Amino acid sequence: MVVVSSREFRANQRKYFDLARSNDVVITSRSYGSYRLVPISEQDILIDKSTLDAKIAQGIADYQAGKVHKMKKGESSKEFLTRLIK
Repeated sequence: MVVVSSREFRANQRKYFDLARSNDVVITSRSYGSYRLVPISEQDILIDKSTLDAKIAQGIADYQAGKVHKMKKGESSKEFLTRLIK
């Protein structure tokens, strides 16, 4: 783990961005606390709160309207997903 001040981070951002690919980098600030620098990968999902809230509300509305798919008794997860894709 590498711990640096916010001033050091600002002065050498490129260095710490590169370092964060293989190490934990913690940036400290007296005024704002500490932060961990973490690279984002292709598998990470980024969504803002308002979009997430809208998607949840839509899912609830769909469920209440009966727009759901149910597994059949004895059906495996794989069979269920295959049926949904078709």
